[in-house]
Amino acid sequence: MDNFLEIETSVKRVFNSFRHEVDSILDRKMTGGEFRVLSLIASGVSRTTDLAKKLNVSASHITAITDSLVANNFITRHRSEVDRRMIELKLTEEAITFVASIEKQKKAMIVRRFSVFTDEEREQFQVLLKKLADN
Repeated sequence: MDNFLEIETSVKRVFNSFRHEVDSILDRKMTGGEFRVLSLIASGVSRTTDLAKKLNVSASHITAITDSLVANNFITRHRSEVDRRMIELKLTEEAITFVASIEKQKKAMIVRRFSVFTDEEREQFQVLLKKLADN
């Protein structure tokens, strides 16, 4: 395959374009990493160790992100009632509203970006991306 460089360049362009558009949606309120953590907490992941595993980063990296989110009133930390050694993370009311708004905007952006594909192309693209991700 002689077109590896072309594939690499295209993947980078698409990734960077998506990242910049998401950054624009976030409007400098937080980083993409902080938003991913908020989204995971919103979906029910409430422990730092679980967040680190899901995002494939160190626990100390998650601690730094959650410190920032606490400082900006997006999450709170609470001792688990089941196991007092564990700290659970919860979204504030402000964060719940913020995450819902951002997710709605991200969905609209993705729908718009993928409108260049036919339904069949979108399905094939999804299959190919999953194959690549699972490899």
